Amino acid sequence: MNAYLNIDHVSITFPTDKGPLNVLDGVNLQVQQGEFISLIGHSGCGKSTVLNIVAGLLQATEGGVVLEGREVTDPGPDRAVVFQNHSLLPWLSAYDNVRLAVDQVFRKTRSKRERDEWTRHNLELVHMSHALDRKPDEISGGMKQRVGIARALAMEPKVLLMDEPFGALDALTRAHMQDSLMEIHARLNNTVIMITHDVDEAVLLSDRIVMMSNGPSASIGEILEVNLERPRDRLALAEDPAYNHYRAEVVKFLHERHQNPAKSTEKAPDTAAAAARANVYRLPTRKADAVETPARHLEKRELTLGFVPLTDCAPLVVAREKGFFARQGLSVELSRESSWANIRDKVCTGMLDGAQMLAAMPLASALDGSHCQPMVTALSLDLNGNAITVSKELYGRMLATGVAGLDTAKGSAQALKQVIDQDCAEGRPKLTFAVVYPESSHNYLLRYWMADAGIDPDRDVRLTVVPPQQVGHYLRAGLIAGYCVGEPWNTYAVSEGLGRTLITSFDIWNNHPEKVFAVTRIWAQSNPNTHQAVVTALLEASAWLDDPANRRETCELLSQGRYVNAPVDVLEKSLTGTLQFSSDEKPRAAPDYNVFQRYAANFPWRSHALWFLSQMLRWGQVDGAIKPETIAKAVYRPEVFRAAADELGLPYPEVDYKLEGQHGAGWALMCGEDTLEMGADLFMDGRQFDASRLQEYLDGFSISRAPADHRGPDASGAGEAQTA
Repeated sequence: MNAYLNIDHVSITFPTDKGPLNVLDGVNLQVQQGEFISLIGHSGCGKSTVLNIVAGLLQATEGGVVLEGREVTDPGPDRAVVFQNHSLLPWLSAYDNVRLAVDQVFRKTRSKRERDEWTRHNLELVHMSHALDRKPDEISGGMKQRVGIARALAMEPKVLLMDEPFGALDALTRAHMQDSLMEIHARLNNTVIMITHDVDEAVLLSDRIVMMSNGPSASIGEILEVNLERPRDRLALAEDPAYNHYRAEVVKFLHERHQNPAKSTEKAPDTAAAAARANVYRLPTRKADAVETPARHLEKRELTLGFVPLTDCAPLVVAREKGFFARQGLSVELSRESSWANIRDKVCTGMLDGAQMLAAMPLASALDGSHCQPMVTALSLDLNGNAITVSKELYGRMLATGVAGLDTAKGSAQALKQVIDQDCAEGRPKLTFAVVYPESSHNYLLRYWMADAGIDPDRDVRLTVVPPQQVGHYLRAGLIAGYCVGEPWNTYAVSEGLGRTLITSFDIWNNHPEKVFAVTRIWAQSNPNTHQAVVTALLEASAWLDDPANRRETCELLSQGRYVNAPVDVLEKSLTGTLQFSSDEKPRAAPDYNVFQRYAANFPWRSHALWFLSQMLRWGQVDGAIKPETIAKAVYRPEVFRAAADELGLPYPEVDYKLEGQHGAGWALMCGEDTLEMGADLFMDGRQFDASRLQEYLDGFSISRAPADHRGPDASGAGEAQTA
């Protein structure tokens, strides 16, 4: 079969001051009509250069591009390009921006009325008919990109070329755009070549994924055929092993082709100057008013650390932006990741040095050595921060039950139980609830809440895994009835009128552990001084964060596109201690909703680790033959934390375990000559968790699972919905 588009042995070399630079070497690709091709690879591998050669914006040094039997020598309307920047003319309306392209291409072949209809038709394709008269500064980033795509489609191109078209968008908008693109591609059967850095996006959209080798002299390393039926349903793909196999293949390729850059010839960073430039917050200590960077050898100074765009990524963002990493002699880049599965895979394969993780993720790695390298954590990043939000429809049904205390953990669970019983009696489908990862506080606390009312979370409802940024999208589409997620995605759903927040995770377990900073065990062993330096910097950042005077600045930092990319006013609601449970209610005070340092929040309590392991046992995610205490000791490393705290002159717990669920109010923990103020730690059902009596604790629950019976939404984590 002759190719519709033939990229024929393309090479290109650019002159530089240091001599010729070969960017592409023998790129050879045949594309059939109607195919959706994604180009993926590390930065600098020539993806955009390939696209520009196909567009006719660059001329190959060797080889060439042939489209429908004709050589491409210059730009033309048969190849429309959509860039990451929408490139709309700011003085023209959405309609006029598209109409300008239509007039340029069809002025001689279509009447004025036909051009008007065609312009409106293409804006309708991208769901922008309601904003025809709005100018770019009057619409959102996602809407601007929709107009840019409409403009490209309106030219009736033979090939649509897209250079990271959704890279600058927030996660929820990105998901909408991906769905729109899938819909348009299905309706028009157009040929698309898209550049992306997002593995999940590539697998979701593509017929083939072209993986580029590293530059210079980059070429095609591998081509992966994605044999998934269309139309593609995000929710169905979340549990499709083939989908996750494709994703794993791309991640594997990228890791194998990843080359560490040559060692920098630059001098080590001037940490004092960097701290001064960043106006670094000086942590009050017992030993001194200011903390000096210790003189020690760092095994590795340049690090890449991963995070998921949630408010509790704040310690990493603050440590970088306020100079705490620099003060420790570290040069840190932060990598925004689309899902917890991405975080897990990239840390395991060495593409990330470490990352923000769900507190139970390192424990899961120790239980499944075949899937991932064992990980360790020496620092908890925060307490609390999650909530349970349901659709407005479900909330209305819960309200109609007449159950009292709907704003409490027990009352809301009992109301849900009545709704579920009604559905069962009437033969309705099970309600679907989302959690962000199988081994997460979200999963375990949602189950704890349901089970307290007699709801069997494995039999009475359906649980699925959705990345945090996508839960609002799923709720809007009616694919789920509710979810447990961190901020700002509960507040976002409320502000968008999508749902109502029932309770916070604090209401289920007061001051529960949430995220940790984790690295692989091998990395920690190879880089002990660097590991301690990172923990020290994050501990300082956490103290800065818990100063109320710094929360507004934190919201401004997190709102940036490279971090959480959410409006400041949405972030402020949780970070300043007020929560909007409903769009028609006044905000509620929640001073302990996000705790970053108070109450010994950063200490890696092994009793916390054992509670998570108890829930894995309770719900059948792991075999009862495991040795929980051995695992907790191997994964949670309080000795590293104590060394960092001692360096800063901070008091720290001298024991690794505490009785959980004992205190309904603040209490004091003696630490040698010091005292730590601790917070409430009650569970919603009044139970206490004694780590030394684990089996007795598990025997006290009426609802639990044998390992052979159930393993959660996806015990391996491979079933996570992979989206932006």
